[in-house]
Formats: sequence, C-alpha cells, structure tokens
Amino acid sequence: VSIQNQVDNSGNVKLALTLKNAGSRPVYHVHPMFHFHHSMSMMSKIMRLDPGQSIILENDRHPPVLRVGRYPLTAMVEYCTLPDGGQKQSILATDSFYFKEPVASKIEGSLESATDSESSILKVFLRNRSESFKNLRMMLLLPPGIKTNDFSGEMGFTLRGGEEKNFEVRVFRGENQEQDRFPVRLMVEYGEMLKHYSGEINGTIRFSPSWYSVKYLPHFTALAFMALIFLGYYYRVYNR
Repeated sequence: VSIQNQVDNSGNVKLALTLKNAGSRPVYHVHPMFHFHHSMSMMSKIMRLDPGQSIILENDRHPPVLRVGRYPLTAMVEYCTLPDGGQKQSILATDSFYFKEPVASKIEGSLESATDSESSILKVFLRNRSESFKNLRMMLLLPPGIKTNDFSGEMGFTLRGGEEKNFEVRVFRGENQEQDRFPVRLMVEYGEMLKHYSGEINGTIRFSPSWYSVKYLPHFTALAFMALIFLGYYYRVYNR
C-alpha cells in the first residue's frame, strides 16, 4: 500500500492510493478508506486482487487546506483471505504532505499495548518538547472491527511547555476478528501563529500476551510434550 499526494498553491489536494497484491494467493473484498485532516472517505471495494496485480484509486473530494503547514494522511485497507470471507486482515499506511512550508511538530509520544481477559489496553504517552503551550486535537484511528468507548471522534486538551501526559484507552475486538495484532495510529494536530502542525504516533494493538503468537503455538505444544516425557523419565529412574 502506498500513498501519492499533490497539492497546489490554492490548497487543493489530490490523493492516489496504490494497492498491490505482493503475495502468492488472491485476496478478496479489499476495502480501502482514506483519512485526511479529520475527514474520512470510503473508497470503492475491490472484489478480488490477484497475485502481482495492482490498482490505483484516486480521490480529490477532500476540502482544500487553508493554513500553511504539514498535514497527515492515512490509508486503511481491510481484506479477506478467502472468497467467502475467511480471516480478515488490516493494513495501515501513513504519509504526510506540507502546504507551502514544511513545519515540524513539537509533540512526541508513544503507544504501548497491554492485555486483560476481554480487551486490550492502549497506553498513550505524550510530551510537549517546546516552551509554549499547545492546544491539541487528537484522533485515534482504529482498523475496521476494532472499537473503543473511551475515545470516540476527537479528543482535545492543552499541554503546557515541557509537560507530559499519560492516559489509557480500552479497546475491544469484534467477535469475527481472528487477527491478534492490529495497527493503530494517533493523529496529533494543533495550530500556532496561523500555521498548522501535525504529527502521528504509530503502534500495535495486541489481544494476547506479548510472548504469545498463534504461529508459535505448535512449538510451545511440542516443548510442553517433551517436558512431560522428560519428567516422566526422571521420576521413573530416580523413584524406583
């Protein structure tokens, strides 16, 4: 997944999304969507994408940008591995462009994930690296089928110069979701001196312990079986 962008001197933006199946099997029900400057555009669904096949989707329906500065772009793509559905997969591609001047955001942070029995907890950390306060607007972008009741739409607050902030967001996985790890992105934007600043923090939501992965389950099973054999041999030899 790759994003191309073009912006003119009036702030009009044209976007293009290139999708290519780099695998050895077809993928089905490919559903892309663009997120740009607090607006979402659903794009046409592609019923099948064969190995090696690529397609370019264009979008010029977004409102023009007005302030000088940098703007983030996100493409979310969901697809299935089988014609009748199968396991759903999600891809998150990120990019950005600047309008007239490439300003840099002074907000930095990180996203970490922890699990409990029914959900995942996304731990958000933010820091203001400047000496002046920032009125932040944030939007949490989650893949289709993932939801949260703690962070809907936009969230806003003020960070003073040098201030840090931590908060948590509980995230739930849909019943038909078998994927264990999902990409997530936090968009952070603010305005200052008639300029627009943006940054993005990328992370991964997981719904199992960090040491666990479905693909390693057979290896853990084999090791456990060998351990049982060893224990049985030990007790049989040393407890005669």
